[in-house]
Amino acid sequence: MKKILLSLLSIFNLLFSNDLIVDKNKTYSIKNNYAKFDRYTKHGGHGNYDYANRDRITLPNDFPILGSTFTLEAMTFTADTSMGQHQKVIGSENWKGNYSLSSPNITFLNKNEIYYGFSTNGNDKMRQATNVRKPNTWHHVAFTYDSDKGRLYIDGVQVDSTNNPTKWSGKVPDATSIGFIGARFNGKLDEVRVWSVARTEVQIKANMDSLQDLNSTGLIAYYSMDTDENFNIIDRSSNEHHATIEHAEIKQDLYSDNCQEPDGTTNCPFPDILSALEAVRGGQKILIREGRYSDLVFADYINHSPYTESGKITVLGENKNTKIDGTISIKADWQLATLNGKPVYKAVLDMGSISQKAKTRIDTIYGVFVDDRYMIPAMPTNFKNPTDLTSGNKDNPEPNTVWAKSDGAPYKTGGDFYPAVDYRYRVGQVANLDTTEEWAFEKNTNTLYINPGQKIPNESNVRVRIRTHTVNLHHSDNIVFDNLHFYANAFYSRHGSYITIKNSNFTHSWEADLRHREMIDGSDTNNKVDYRYRGNLMIDGNHNVVRNVIFRYVVDAYIFSFRGIKYPVYENILAEYNGWFGNIFWNLKVDDNCLNCKQDITNDNNYFSDTFRYVTMRQNRSGNIGPGSRSLTEYVWVEDHYQNTDGSGIGRATGLAVKSTTRYSWMLNTNRNGIRFDGSCAGQYGLVHHVVSLGNKRGYRLKGDKHNIYHVMAYDNWDTDISLRPDKYCGDYGTTEFESKVANMKGNHNTDIHNSIAGRLLSCASSDCGDQAITNNGANVKNTDPKFLLNDSGIWYGRHFPIDNGKSDWSQSFPQTELEDPWLDNRTRSSEELIQIFGSDPFENDRIQSYDFRPRKGSVFIDAGKIIEGINDGQDENFYHPSTYNYQNRKYVGNAPDIGPYEYGDSVYWIPGYRSASPSIPIPRDGAKNVSLEYGLAWNYPWKEDYIGTSAIVAISGPGLVKTQTFNYPNNVMFVKLVPGGIYNWTVTVDGITSKSWSFTAEDRVYPLNDRSVDVTIADSTYLPQQFQNMLVSKNHRSFLKFDIPSNIDSTYKINLNLTPGKIYKEQDGFVIYRFPTKDWDERLKGTNIGLVDKSYVVSIDTLRNLKENEPISIDVRSIIDTAGVYSFALGGISEEDSMYLYSRDKLVLNGDFNNSIENHNSGYAALHSVWPSISFKNDAKLNVVDDLNLQIPSEFALHDNYPNPFNPTTVIRFDIPTETKVRLVVYNMLGQKVKNLEQSTLSPGYHSIVWNGTNDQGLRVSAGMYFYQVQTNEFVKTKKMVLLK
Repeated sequence: MKKILLSLLSIFNLLFSNDLIVDKNKTYSIKNNYAKFDRYTKHGGHGNYDYANRDRITLPNDFPILGSTFTLEAMTFTADTSMGQHQKVIGSENWKGNYSLSSPNITFLNKNEIYYGFSTNGNDKMRQATNVRKPNTWHHVAFTYDSDKGRLYIDGVQVDSTNNPTKWSGKVPDATSIGFIGARFNGKLDEVRVWSVARTEVQIKANMDSLQDLNSTGLIAYYSMDTDENFNIIDRSSNEHHATIEHAEIKQDLYSDNCQEPDGTTNCPFPDILSALEAVRGGQKILIREGRYSDLVFADYINHSPYTESGKITVLGENKNTKIDGTISIKADWQLATLNGKPVYKAVLDMGSISQKAKTRIDTIYGVFVDDRYMIPAMPTNFKNPTDLTSGNKDNPEPNTVWAKSDGAPYKTGGDFYPAVDYRYRVGQVANLDTTEEWAFEKNTNTLYINPGQKIPNESNVRVRIRTHTVNLHHSDNIVFDNLHFYANAFYSRHGSYITIKNSNFTHSWEADLRHREMIDGSDTNNKVDYRYRGNLMIDGNHNVVRNVIFRYVVDAYIFSFRGIKYPVYENILAEYNGWFGNIFWNLKVDDNCLNCKQDITNDNNYFSDTFRYVTMRQNRSGNIGPGSRSLTEYVWVEDHYQNTDGSGIGRATGLAVKSTTRYSWMLNTNRNGIRFDGSCAGQYGLVHHVVSLGNKRGYRLKGDKHNIYHVMAYDNWDTDISLRPDKYCGDYGTTEFESKVANMKGNHNTDIHNSIAGRLLSCASSDCGDQAITNNGANVKNTDPKFLLNDSGIWYGRHFPIDNGKSDWSQSFPQTELEDPWLDNRTRSSEELIQIFGSDPFENDRIQSYDFRPRKGSVFIDAGKIIEGINDGQDENFYHPSTYNYQNRKYVGNAPDIGPYEYGDSVYWIPGYRSASPSIPIPRDGAKNVSLEYGLAWNYPWKEDYIGTSAIVAISGPGLVKTQTFNYPNNVMFVKLVPGGIYNWTVTVDGITSKSWSFTAEDRVYPLNDRSVDVTIADSTYLPQQFQNMLVSKNHRSFLKFDIPSNIDSTYKINLNLTPGKIYKEQDGFVIYRFPTKDWDERLKGTNIGLVDKSYVVSIDTLRNLKENEPISIDVRSIIDTAGVYSFALGGISEEDSMYLYSRDKLVLNGDFNNSIENHNSGYAALHSVWPSISFKNDAKLNVVDDLNLQIPSEFALHDNYPNPFNPTTVIRFDIPTETKVRLVVYNMLGQKVKNLEQSTLSPGYHSIVWNGTNDQGLRVSAGMYFYQVQTNEFVKTKKMVLLK
């Protein structure tokens, strides 16, 4: 392993030999200190200049007032920016050129100008010198006054002087003390001195770099930017006018024995990231070695190329342990003590030492970590550590966690966005420290208390958070942050374009009550917490991207927000365990990605579409999707969103629905709405297709009009499944603040909805749901003829098919019964709630949630939909956003599209959400039981930025099935036939990375494709596809059952037909089991409907007598079932007196009613599989299987065709090795010359794949043409050809 790591390190050094290295572990000596000033507070705050919270060094209140002679001097460095602000080198407070009552001062303006002077009698005596300094250059600047003239010196040379004696001669400065060094300054300062005498040019020039004689005549103060133990700036003169650092940083010039200064080379790496950013150029990379980097990265104008794509700077972490860190390690003497009756550890923190490490003054802390474990700031409400994995969900939150408690927010809610500053408490207060893993900080004594739990603090394992941000960039463009861990700090950029963050992690970006401007120890001047700058943000710019990033433990702030960014992209995002308190919308967000959109909302050129793709939001209190204008949201998975507000999993407020696209997504147990279009005048032209929305208050709450809704599914939503209401619509584009906003109650009259499923309640004003007059403008779609909905619109509505013969107004059929193995709301409930609902826990042994939403075999959803151009016909989408890849919207399978979001028999099963580094999300779930005997295994591909040429190798082993198969992306379904009761193991390998080994157990029986009781005395009557739980069996009512026997069932099996009588009304002569030879029947509204087919020909096979209620019957049918295929049976009474009912395959634990005693719940669904009709199979000999590992080893050597071929830029070469052996894989050109050695090592037996990227052994791209690849072992040599395209 060490050799591999060393080899990788050598490759890293080779690749980055011409780029810059950052290594905090390099040991340097300090040559000199200097002060750094910028436009940011020590926390990262930025905005208009305000002396109350900007970088500066404050001189003491008793600093002497200068008289009629003086000298001010400093070493200065300013950046090359276009800033026009008055930047104070030294002087008193003033603002934007108002120098009345000003002390003597030196002020920089623009790139090369200097103001110098003072005020006298309230009138300024300021002089402006132009073109006297250069940016990005250290200059010594001095201003002298001898009571006659003022003189300005640059680098020891006089460059300007006053030329108006009446204005200057004999004037005495006002009695205003010099207050600051560096106020509103943007740059570096050193060697600051104040004199009571006018120094000569010779004296100035001789002492620019340093002053040796500290007793020089007239020296008032001398600041070489050295600090004392309390991190105050030392006055090296004898007067001891020591100064205080406010937000500014104290930095060092460094050197070592072999480095004159850090320069980013391997031997002389930069010690911090900012130094590298200030030196790097577009097209270069910065490699950050492993370590924790706590230095501030606050910068302007890095690689500045406004709104233009150019050469990228890549900031690349060496590995996942490369942290941009907002914490500092502290060394403290920990003592065991008692506090509030609890044993705690306490230590007095050396804030001066912490400030030295932070390089800026630190006077409080905002977070505590022991051995990198998060400690909770003391609060009145106690709970388990929120960073621990939770076993709960939104419906059944784990007790004693933040997910189960909603009262933990430190302040009261004071409006939609701002929590009021009416605090219920302050976090981290000593009085509230009363449980394990809490901390409190006593600021007046600098005492930290920890009740540590399992992690005991010592002198080296405690870290404290000291700031909000570590990275804060302005006017910086074309930067890629790659493979970094942003730990306990937030990211911020403004006026930056083409900024990408990828392959990174964000943890603890924000804490409870951590405010951006004033912080917890200040007063909020506008009486509101400033929500706009909380969390991770990019503001103003274009084409910024967050890709393949994980966000965890972001509390009380935005997980990430793009604001004013054109064409922003979120791609492959996992956000979990965020937003612990309150009900504020801290989400993954896009705002203001439009230009003049309120004034001209119909102009598409004013909108700059955002994209959310492959996003998973799970286990968050406030963690929903907030798209911007004209947005594309696809492959999003939101589950367990705890926030109880009128929000949504995906929410588009006023105007944001217009020409938006939402597709291929799951909304499960989200906020009150799964997907929502809303606002005072909701928009129009929203496209929603292939979406699942379950377990919410409302599955879809889509207001407005002219939407297109296709292939959506909703059930288990406790209020409404699909709501397409007529209200809150004001006509086309009636969404601006300049219109009257008068709702016309015609919303959704022109909305298209097809091929969709609503379980309990469909509120739909669209004509596709029926005549508005009949439905009362969509309020009661139950009045619509169900045949119209099914045949004309492809809409399946559960309440059209009551399961209790219409006795209850709210009775419904359940779409879950028509699906393979779907997500169920009741599976998320606690055992106590389920017992209250059902009398027992139906899911006691089946608690793991499932996600197979495909129609089951025989479902009424199959081939029942309508063809929608560009949606299900295999053509590219032709609405508002193009397809992401070719054939994304797949062509239907069979004779027509299916109803719902998935196609039965499709070779692609789309799985939304975050894609991990290895194949994941097995369908069926790992450990699943009772998997159908004919099944399509599915999985999610791992994350890649480019899937061209990607393939997956699937290996499965178990009884009767040893198989390896290769799939080309996006195909991800492996159809298998299983042995009844067999246990199977399977894996998926992509690009040499293999998934975990997943397992499942096959069902030992099949259930009816269809079962239905029919009155045989009535001819040619179409039966609706109702889910009657009980099938009546009598002389005139026969129950028909159709089964499909899998092809791997043979005569060695014991085969039984299993039935359970539910109620025996009367048994006289008994009941007959018939074989029903007709195979082509079902419950569709077609000619094959069971009510229309000929049912007269049946063959008696057995008679049932002496039946008992709820006692199963098992009939041996081996003589009937002699081969695979479809078999139908019928049951009828012999005499008029014989009557009973059998349980059907729709039988539920209860009758489907919901229990109103459970809050936010209405699902009565829990299948009673044990009494369903079935045909079972038993053959223990078939279950014997040899060792799984051996089954997945190839039986012979093989070299396969590369894929793709021809190719550009990459191709995959696969080969099989049956035994451990030395293997060499080589690429040759047409002349037989070796191009690249792809593999040369001893390999284990198995299926192997190698990617060739079209480069030679030197890493250079080779020319297009034909190449040969050859695998060589001692036993096997094989060669194949491939073509590299231009």
